[in-house]
Amino acid sequence: MSLFIQIKMILITFIYGLFFSFTFNLSKKVLLDSKRVIKLLLSSLFMIDHTLLYFILIRFINNSILHIYLFIFFILGIYFYRHYFTYTNKTKLT
Repeated sequence: MSLFIQIKMILITFIYGLFFSFTFNLSKKVLLDSKRVIKLLLSSLFMIDHTLLYFILIRFINNSILHIYLFIFFILGIYFYRHYFTYTNKTKLT
């Protein structure tokens, strides 16, 4: 795999981590007041959809070849979204 494709995959995986975290927060708000069976079904459907979407996305770029650094950048994308884009009600204890 060429260096250009690897850099492209890293950027796409990082951005997909941001997108995954954003949609996860939206689905969490929707499922907050749902019944247990509905939560289970919709959570499963959410994970299956995101997995298929990611593999379809990388299929066009590098024939669905996964490397460990892609998982690392996916986790970094989730961490970056949660750290910089979500509002948490943190108060300082003085």
